[in-house]
Amino acid sequence: QPLPGDSVAIVTVERLDQMLGEMVPSFVVVLDPDLTATRQIEVFKAQNSEVPLKVYSLTYQRSVEEQRLITDVRREGEAFEALINNKATMVIPETQDGKSGSIITISPDAPVPTSTRRGGGAAKRRVRVVVDVREFRSALPNMLHLRGMEVIPVTLEVGDYILSPHMCVERKSVSDLFSSFASGRLFQQVEAMVRFYRQAVLLIEFDENRPFSFQSVSAIGSDISAGSITSKLTLLTLHFPSLKIMWMRSPHNTAEMFDQIKQNQEEPVAADAERVGLDDSAAKSSFNIVPQDLLRRLPGINPHNVNYVMNHVTSLSELCTLPLASLKKLIGDQNAQQLHAFLHAKPPSSLAKGDE
Repeated sequence: QPLPGDSVAIVTVERLDQMLGEMVPSFVVVLDPDLTATRQIEVFKAQNSEVPLKVYSLTYQRSVEEQRLITDVRREGEAFEALINNKATMVIPETQDGKSGSIITISPDAPVPTSTRRGGGAAKRRVRVVVDVREFRSALPNMLHLRGMEVIPVTLEVGDYILSPHMCVERKSVSDLFSSFASGRLFQQVEAMVRFYRQAVLLIEFDENRPFSFQSVSAIGSDISAGSITSKLTLLTLHFPSLKIMWMRSPHNTAEMFDQIKQNQEEPVAADAERVGLDDSAAKSSFNIVPQDLLRRLPGINPHNVNYVMNHVTSLSELCTLPLASLKKLIGDQNAQQLHAFLHAKPPSSLAKGDE
């Protein structure tokens, strides 16, 4: 039963919730500002709207207690924002809608929702992305799935994401980028992407809760430094001019960018993407890298015949001396014509005079 109107009770925060229900007070004086006590009083007032409750909070301005309360309020707001973001990216079974409290089952064969405002209601094409199975520890594959893409998990030797038969993406978080540069692994990964794909992309994905930069502007020097991440990226792009670099603030932005890139792109084949680099791994261990790179850049040499050439020719010098008939037996008529014409082409007259 509520106590008489002139009664005063002193309670701690731990007993506040219980005493509010027992006493049903009209006045509450908070001597030590506490966020938990404030929320308990708010809940009590919401449940007992007929009670004329007045609350007084006593604290010194610019005091430690005031700063502590402000900090708790800020942390509470950040916690709610994190909860909203987690809810937006939560993984749900594809047989549920994820919008209501009750479980609503959806047929797995249900068509992808389409808008009648586009193309007279034509069905939207379901795009496909081949993803390395090790990438499922990150949030990006789930983001792609939520955007309606078909995510195909396979074990990839080259790249992390295959967007088309000619486009490969290697994803790096900021911490992974630094460690990959330190170990030299990134150079090998980019080298493989450039070797097998016409469009090689390095995706640098930042944390949305951290600054969208590697270092402050004042820390960027004018000279190349071995320990500077910007210098390492510059040298990487100089060594691989065809490499594209994408900077993404979060997995949400990456998924949106992938969706835009996939427009009017040919769909990748998982089996073909899985085979890329498998035959090349054995060749790397048996032959020198520099002659390999030079051989791959010659006209008529392609990923389908490069390993066969290396297994039947001992050196580049021997390859240059082979007659056209031998080249035809080695790599076919058309490829042999291109290679033979390149190897035996005469230099321009101006260069020939300069050599003399």
